[in-house]
Amino acid sequence: MESNLYLVVEDTNRKIDSGDEELIQNVAWATIPHLKMVKKLPNGRVNLATVNEMIRLQANTHRWRF
Repeated sequence: MESNLYLVVEDTNRKIDSGDEELIQNVAWATIPHLKMVKKLPNGRVNLATVNEMIRLQANTHRWRF
């Protein structure tokens, strides 16, 4: 799940950098508020206690293509 959270961050940055207003509005509504709540531990790992259900579901159900 932790790697999927980092993929959500990368995907969010890609959508913001695209300049597509519709994508930016969608990510601003559905993703960014939940990502802001995710904190890191002092060793740089994700603090899983701060991951809410919405961002967890988004990270684990998204169809990641490499």
